[in-house]
Amino acid sequence: MAIKSLVSSLLLAGSLVSAHPGHVEKVYQHNALPLERKSLNHCEEQFNDPEFIKRNVEFHASEYARLRRAAGYDLDEAPKLSPRDYISVSRINHKSNKAVSWNMDLKTLFSDYGACMLMPSVDQGPLYVQGEEVRKDITDGEKGIKMTLAVQVVDYKTCQVVPNAYVDIWSSNSTGIYTGVQGYPGMGDPKDAGILKLRAMRGVQPTDTNGIAAFDSILPGHYDGRASHIHAIVYTGATKLPNNTITGGKAPHVGQIYFDQSLITEIDRFPPYNTNKNRVVPNVNDFLFIQGANGDDPIVRYALVGKTLDEGVFAWIRFGINQQKALNVNPAAWWTANGGVMNPKGPVGQMTGGGGGWGFPGWGKKRAAKQEEKQEEEN
Repeated sequence: MAIKSLVSSLLLAGSLVSAHPGHVEKVYQHNALPLERKSLNHCEEQFNDPEFIKRNVEFHASEYARLRRAAGYDLDEAPKLSPRDYISVSRINHKSNKAVSWNMDLKTLFSDYGACMLMPSVDQGPLYVQGEEVRKDITDGEKGIKMTLAVQVVDYKTCQVVPNAYVDIWSSNSTGIYTGVQGYPGMGDPKDAGILKLRAMRGVQPTDTNGIAAFDSILPGHYDGRASHIHAIVYTGATKLPNNTITGGKAPHVGQIYFDQSLITEIDRFPPYNTNKNRVVPNVNDFLFIQGANGDDPIVRYALVGKTLDEGVFAWIRFGINQQKALNVNPAAWWTANGGVMNPKGPVGQMTGGGGGWGFPGWGKKRAAKQEEKQEEEN
């Protein structure tokens, strides 16, 4: 019986072939991705796109409102997103495990930065020099721990990056000294006009197609009266001149950037930072840090370039700006082809009396309070 069944099967197969002479059955390949691909890691860039995040936030907010309405709740009672407060910000560890290198694609630093928020503007401070050159390396030979700082500028209303803006930054050197402004207490000999020819730790950079401006600098040192920080102004609509400076435009953001307290403590172990005799002011005791951190997070994220801090760091931060704003900027001095020129109507030019550090008594706090009141009125 087994032989008869085998013969019958062969005959049946032969009749099927002869019924379709020359016909070759197509073999269809399965084009689906391998079944083991269960992770969504390949979607990380899309999931962290600001516009994607914005759409998701809006969707979940509308669904939340719908459910509360269905449950009979008044929508006005719904909990609202609260701005960050300075204590909670100061407790965040901003150190990142991202792999960084000096020539990396800076866009990857912001791939997991999350939704954009309005970065609060604060007082510009008394030591701004307007007209500094567009340049990436702003160290001018200053000694200290190398730092590349990347600033991404986004419109906080649309969550879109802002290309072709200019970011203007300035800070103290490793021992807490600012250059470029004459006559400010604690910042060199007030009678030394040579200070006006110095421009270390000052410079301007344009934002690229990803809204990022990058600087090669050093980690700044601290000085009496203030926590360690970097000043920044964002200009939009400005024009670059043949002499490598910018003109025109407006300043929708004036702010300051800070560092983890643990990082500042570690920095002070290395030379020349360990020669700095100025007292350390913790972030939580700095009134301008408090003002800036009661809203968004003004502390940079950072990663070590090598195994130890003295090999250098990458630091990055996102500025959410209101492009409709035009904040007042009043420089202490202007940079010219012949060096700096003091502004008689600038912050230092208008100061009288004694004091030190940031503290011509009450001046900084009054200016900050006035600017905060003005911005609240505009909003």
